[in-house]
Amino acid sequence: MVLNPFTIILLLNSFATMSLILNQNESAKDATSNANSANTEISNPLQNITWVCVTLEFILLLIKSKMNDF
Repeated sequence: MVLNPFTIILLLNSFATMSLILNQNESAKDATSNANSANTEISNPLQNITWVCVTLEFILLLIKSKMNDF
């Protein structure tokens, strides 16, 4: 397997997406365990970054699959 720059970007984006999702899972556990929380619907500012990474991941995977077809 040749690691071209496109593959490296895809791998880094995958790791970033996984770490952001794990971070959100941990912060959600902390929010639910905190009984003194006044607002139960706390918006995580990293949520938008996570969605951008997930969307970018799908786009990169589509491009990668099309590059392999040709």
